[in-house]
Amino acid sequence: MFRAISLLAFTAVPLFADAATPPIVWGADLNHCRAEFTVSHMIVSRVWGHIPVRELTIVDEGRTPVPSHIDATLDVSHEDTDNRDRDADLRSPTYFDVAKYPTMTFRSTSIVAKDSSNFTVTGDLTIKNVTKPVTFPVQVVGIIPEGRGWRVGYTGQLTIDRRNWGIVDGRLTPAGVLLVGYSVNIGLTVEAVTNDPWLHARTE
Repeated sequence: MFRAISLLAFTAVPLFADAATPPIVWGADLNHCRAEFTVSHMIVSRVWGHIPVRELTIVDEGRTPVPSHIDATLDVSHEDTDNRDRDADLRSPTYFDVAKYPTMTFRSTSIVAKDSSNFTVTGDLTIKNVTKPVTFPVQVVGIIPEGRGWRVGYTGQLTIDRRNWGIVDGRLTPAGVLLVGYSVNIGLTVEAVTNDPWLHARTE
């Protein structure tokens, strides 16, 4: 119910705020933000893991659940696949080389709304000091009032080829099968909060 009422209320808010009205800056609730990844293991199964979100800022200039800009930093040095040996391999120079590159970053360059609850994000993803553009869909899961503020949730999905970021390990099994797949699926879950008074007044 909160999701339907809140999104309907936000559709009545202009996409462009008055020049005198500063943008809303949403702060991430890092305890409820997660970046999960899956990758093929010897083509017969998949390995799951997650990378903690260290910093995340969402800027909203249009007073809608669809943001205008997103900045994120992920702590690759603390990635976790529930296997100590595998994690050591992923943190080594063969993969993320976390001694040199402990974080990965994302900076949006364009966000295009499809409707009030779906949008497409394009931006620069930097891994191991290599920056490449990515584009992926994001959904507004819901937005609810919280005290004198608001809480919003998003989910997104993208797939990357790890070789584009210099993670080129191509080891084969004795049978000639690729040990770790090149295609990596990434799932994003985000919660963010704001106590912006203008937003609250417009949606009461």
